[in-house]
Amino acid sequence: MHFKILLTTHSTAFMTSGGGESELVQVAELLNDSDVQADIYGIRSRPLRFYDAVMHFSVHADGEAIVRETVNQGKKLFLWPNVWWLSAPDPAEISRIEAFVQRAERLLFKSSAELAHFNRYIPVDPGKCVVVGSGISDRFLLPADKDLLPTVCDVSDYVLCLGLIEPIKNQLELIRALNQLDMNGLMVGGFRDEEYYRQCVREARRGIHFLPFIQPCSALLRSALASAMVVAEPSLDPPGRSCLEGAFVKQPLVMVDGDWQREHFDDNVWYAASTRAPDIVPAIQAALTDPDRDEKIESNYERVYARHSSSTVAADLIRHLIDAGLTNY
Repeated sequence: MHFKILLTTHSTAFMTSGGGESELVQVAELLNDSDVQADIYGIRSRPLRFYDAVMHFSVHADGEAIVRETVNQGKKLFLWPNVWWLSAPDPAEISRIEAFVQRAERLLFKSSAELAHFNRYIPVDPGKCVVVGSGISDRFLLPADKDLLPTVCDVSDYVLCLGLIEPIKNQLELIRALNQLDMNGLMVGGFRDEEYYRQCVREARRGIHFLPFIQPCSALLRSALASAMVVAEPSLDPPGRSCLEGAFVKQPLVMVDGDWQREHFDDNVWYAASTRAPDIVPAIQAALTDPDRDEKIESNYERVYARHSSSTVAADLIRHLIDAGLTNY
């Protein structure tokens, strides 16, 4: 075993697991598969002195004690900010995060768009910033058991949306679009905002179903992805790794246009003109009927796999760790 990394996040992160928490788990997996000991902080992890560095996910204030202790013990800190603001943070929040990131050896961003967005509000020394894409497990390349999903949910011919049910993910407008199309849907994810979730359930037509959080990379998740007609995430912020996973299983993707989206998928997905239902409807229709559909899906798979396969991302991440001064790999 080569160098040893402790992965941490803020204390309340796993109370409602979403994309950021899944990202942490899957970074640990791809590092361990590449002969790096990557432990997630908790009862099974070792004392901090055992590790060569800490990789912290989020700039949430609840994580500051972990970051402070990491620096006090002389360990290198690699920070994934994992933040996307819909409006400018207030000056006090900017000052807090500036102090937070000053302690980091490197800041890790999953895309150039994310780095540019962060720098718009909190300028950081370019020498401290690196871009490392999200690594997608090769398990998504395995044949999926399409008979598995029907054992937990009686849904077919559906549009799939993965992620926490919350206003920023915009499931309500997607539901309204599916109502207009008279199409089935499957919304997979827990919720932070109970009232928003209840409104989604109230407005959903009979053929729209809801499932709680599904474990990342699980057979059930792969079954849900492989059985969908379309994977849609017309969110207010950039879509999550679920769209990258959808590309791996060669599904048509629907999302709202943006810099992050173009960086990852170019012209190979179907873009809604806005986050509103009347603009989501034609994007879903196009994803189902576009005469170039198969060609675009294949091009998307090739583009995403080349950049986001777990082995490619692991090699890139390890190179940046070595560049930052970690040894013994």
